[in-house]
Amino acid sequence: MTVTSLPSGSPVPRRPLTRRLLATLAAAALAIGLAIPGAAHAAPSTPSPSASTTPPTLSAAPAGNGILRPGEPLTVLATLANPAAAPVPPVSATLSIGTAPLADDADLSRWLEGDASGIALQQIATGTVDATASGAQTSLSFTVPGTDASLAGRGPGVYPVLAQTNGGVPLAARTVVVIPADGAATALALIVPITAAPRTSGLLTADELADLTAVDGALSAQLDAVDGSLATLAIDPAIPAAIRVLGSAAPPTAVAWLQRLLALPNDRFALQFGDADLAAQIRSGVTTPLTPTSLRAYMSAADFTQAQATATLPTPAPSPSPGAPSFPDLATLLDIGPADANVFWPATDSVDAGTVAALGALSSDGDPARVLVASSNLTSPPASAASTVAGVATTVYDAEVSAALTRAAGENDSARRGAALAAASGHLAFARTGEADRPVLAVLDRGTDRSRVSLRAALGLVASTPGFTPSTLAALADAPAAEVTLGEAATDDARAADVTNLLADEQVIDRFATVLDEPELLTGRERAEVLQVLSVSWTGDAARTAIADHRADTQTTLDSVGILSSDFRLVSSSAPLRPWVRNDLPWPISVVLRAQPDDARLRVQANTEIDAQASANTRAEVPVEARIANGEVGVAMQLYSPTGEPIGARQSVQVEVRAEWESIGLFVIIGLVVVFLSVGVVRTIAHRRRAHAEESAPETDQEIRT
Repeated sequence: MTVTSLPSGSPVPRRPLTRRLLATLAAAALAIGLAIPGAAHAAPSTPSPSASTTPPTLSAAPAGNGILRPGEPLTVLATLANPAAAPVPPVSATLSIGTAPLADDADLSRWLEGDASGIALQQIATGTVDATASGAQTSLSFTVPGTDASLAGRGPGVYPVLAQTNGGVPLAARTVVVIPADGAATALALIVPITAAPRTSGLLTADELADLTAVDGALSAQLDAVDGSLATLAIDPAIPAAIRVLGSAAPPTAVAWLQRLLALPNDRFALQFGDADLAAQIRSGVTTPLTPTSLRAYMSAADFTQAQATATLPTPAPSPSPGAPSFPDLATLLDIGPADANVFWPATDSVDAGTVAALGALSSDGDPARVLVASSNLTSPPASAASTVAGVATTVYDAEVSAALTRAAGENDSARRGAALAAASGHLAFARTGEADRPVLAVLDRGTDRSRVSLRAALGLVASTPGFTPSTLAALADAPAAEVTLGEAATDDARAADVTNLLADEQVIDRFATVLDEPELLTGRERAEVLQVLSVSWTGDAARTAIADHRADTQTTLDSVGILSSDFRLVSSSAPLRPWVRNDLPWPISVVLRAQPDDARLRVQANTEIDAQASANTRAEVPVEARIANGEVGVAMQLYSPTGEPIGARQSVQVEVRAEWESIGLFVIIGLVVVFLSVGVVRTIAHRRRAHAEESAPETDQEIRT
């Protein structure tokens, strides 16, 4: 690796044309000579099917987050990453800087996106990037002394910087450096979300919590980063709730994490449960954002009967009796510590005037509603983060600064992270007003899997950027507010339709849940899952899949109770039908089985109350009485909840009635018995008469002879 800085205004060294031509011809001849023997002994090689086809990339990261103070050297780290199958040979590289600062935020964004129109660059350093193997990275550090004429005497501003390679692999990387200006410090507040990855289940499981709150877990990394900072925390209350519902079964690392969260002095506010999409709810016609109704389904009595770590509960409820479980109420489960009330943070670029008006109506006495809005949603740049829309307090965060900080916080590659931090410094320079009462707000947008290093780097920039003083969201509320106008939001009609469909399904679940002694076991679980699948972190096809999967699961729940039966032959005047009641729910249920025959030849008990066991099939007995007739009779059966709601699918069985066989058989047997008895009696009488006649006949003959 070779680096050479160039004096200001000096031309790039060039070889004489003849020497360069001869060198090129010699290199070509050498390459041909080496290639021919190889071709004679080997078949043409083909890239491995598993090799990446992604081309090499170049990134540039100025030192010090892109802040260049007068007299300091300019150091830029250029990194060539090669994911391709073939190695990259050594290449020469140059570093250039703009001769004039960029004019505004728009110019900065265009430059970083690759538009260099109207920008004049001055080359200030050269070097060589060593050969880069497949799947490897090679870095080149450019350093230009602060006394160099190309840097000395530059005024404050945001200057474009370009690193590029020359030769066989032409690559370019754009970044900026900021020469800070003097003046009064501007207040700068940062909001950091404390969230987990989006999910479709209602709460994190014990195993998931153990992973996330481990030393190397994502939730632990978030607390490590904000500890000691002034960042305002936006906390998903589903996380502390997931820990508290486990009671004594909560992982020790999760309990310690929650204790640490509650002990942090940072200002905070609660996101919607599961960080549900507020704008989609408002557009679907919901007037008050959805909230959890019950989390009882996630609690086990065994975890709340023994002595447990009460640190997870702000105010543990006393047990009603020794050995009886004492379940915490919903407010206790969702508690995040002392927090600002009525703060709403819809998804970036999703807010319109209707959303602000609906959320503004949720103000309570002493706690006016505040809605966080991205500057990209406004028709013109805001004069301050403290703003209003139609009288509703609307705190505006700088969209460009926030996007750059969010990229930096989610980037594990140090070179790309440095480039994002330099971009954030550039956007902050343009956001600075130089007035203490014109604060700036930035956010780290929602994201997961952020490393401690990346998060700390983003927060460190906010704490150390020249011209700014760290502040909080609460402090911004005291600044003078200016009226702003919202533009059109990035509406998603399909998302609003999803909310409508989910709420319609939820109403069906509410009716179905009346089979339970505690309907909230099912309705509370359903609401929690609805809020989770509406998380703003679900986007694109993943969001559609999450909604479809949940709706399919809801239908599975509605089909979890039903009747199992088959056709039946009735050979007596009365006998019970014995269908099964299937219950796939994890709780026992109470249902009423209503049976209705379609023929008067069969009399069936209309209503039969059944208590079905959890996750089992329960046998039911329905008394049936047949009249003297035969044939097939259809019996329709339907389950109902105790409140009269139909449950499951209607079933119909055919009953073959042969009830007269018993009576006819009895009559035949009785008739035969009577006949046999009669014949026996007649024969007996006849036999006795003959015997008597035979005995009296000799006496008569003797009398005649005499």
